[in-house]
Parts: sequence; structure tokens; C-alpha cells
Amino acid sequence: MTVGDILSYLDTLAPLKSAESFDNVGLLAGDGTAEVTGVCCCLDITHDVIKEAAEKGANLIVSHHPVIFDALKRISARSVVAELIRRDIAAIAMHTNFDIADGGVNDTLVELLEWTSEGVLEVTQPDGKGFGAVCEIPLEFTPQILAEYCKEKLDLGGVRYSRTNRSIKQIAVCCGGGVDRNVMRLARERGCDAIVSGDIKHNFWVEAENCGMTLVDAGHFGTEKAAAHRLAKLVTAEFSSVPVFSAECEQDPCEYV
Repeated sequence: MTVGDILSYLDTLAPLKSAESFDNVGLLAGDGTAEVTGVCCCLDITHDVIKEAAEKGANLIVSHHPVIFDALKRISARSVVAELIRRDIAAIAMHTNFDIADGGVNDTLVELLEWTSEGVLEVTQPDGKGFGAVCEIPLEFTPQILAEYCKEKLDLGGVRYSRTNRSIKQIAVCCGGGVDRNVMRLARERGCDAIVSGDIKHNFWVEAENCGMTLVDAGHFGTEKAAAHRLAKLVTAEFSSVPVFSAECEQDPCEYV
């Protein structure tokens, strides 16, 4: 089994062509013809993740976030890309294509919250797939109860939320840094009372306050950290003969006080 075999399989689950135009997915480092000795799955490729992969005998890392995003003009000897090359470890990224895939990152987030998607928030693909999900929850929440619920279900150190005075029944769920002006508009048009996402910018907090919508910011890491486990589960199911694991060293790069 080669690196290319695993990439081809992942492409059937979350087609690379469905990634956003700004994105950089697929095989970003290494040799596609190399025989795979082990697969490490993670959210981000860091020095610690590379070290763990090497120590456990993995020569392929499958990450959600691309280790190379913008064009590189130089590669520092201390960079993670240089370390991948030095250790002869290949890197595959499954980013926005995996966000929107069936059973992908956003679906995983909805599952962790124990809600059911009533449909895609922002359709971007001809087959109806796209970003985010609209969920109608069984019981009405207050903003504080919703924030506490997300913190518990996602096992987080803390969340940010807006104290709008309204009952919450319908919620848009967008993994990662999912809130932009278009998402705010679509959430209002779909009758959503709240949006659960991460990396929410200040201007959207103000906009939400003005239109009476609740926002819950569970962090980029918090809303996508399960991506590594889902990737590992998918690869394991198809390639049972090779060791596959989620990086144990991975943690939120920011702390809460």
C-alpha cells in the first residue's frame, strides 16, 4: 500500500476538487509511490506531531489543515516542512473538502453536539453539499445554557458567547472559522436563533447583537479537533493492515485563564 493509494481513497470520500479555490489540499510533501509504514492523523502538523509520527514508525501524516498553505519562497531548516523532508515523512491535507464531506468535520461536530442536521447552511457544490448545517434542537436553550452545553459536549476549557435575550431553538453549526458576512445573512434567512462556530471576529459579535442573534465561539481547535479521530477511523476501516493513529500530543495551542 502506497501513499498514493491512501490519497486516492480519501479522494473518494472527500473529493479534492470540492475544496475551495483558495485552499491547498492533497499530497503536499513526500513521495506518492512510497510504501506506507504507518499513518498519523492530526488537525495541524507541528514539530511535536512529526516527532510522534516518527517515534511510532509512521511515514505518512494526514492532517486537516494544510502544512503548506501559501506559496513558499524559502524553506527554513527549522520549519516543519524541512523536518518532514528530513525524516522522509509524506503529508496529505484534507481541508475544506473534508469540512463539507458526508461524515466529515462539520458532520462530526454536529454528532458531538448530539444534534441532527436539517440541511446545509451554504450550498457550494452541484450535488447540494456545502458548509455548515442548520439544526433544530429538541429543547429551547437560553444563550448561557447553549454556551455551557457546547463547552461540556466538546470538552472545552471555555467558550465565548453573546448574551442576547432570546430563546434558541434553531442553530447554525459551522466548524472552524466559519462565520463571515454571508454565513450571518444565510443564518438569518434560515431563521436561525444562534450560530456555533469558532474564531468569530469582533464585527460579527456587534452585528449579532444588533439583529438579536446569539453567537457561541467554541474555538477553531475546539470545533475541529475531532477531525483527526474521524480521519483515523476512515483510514483504518479501509487499510487495516497498516498502523493508523491520532496524534496524542496534539492540544489547543492557546490556554484559557
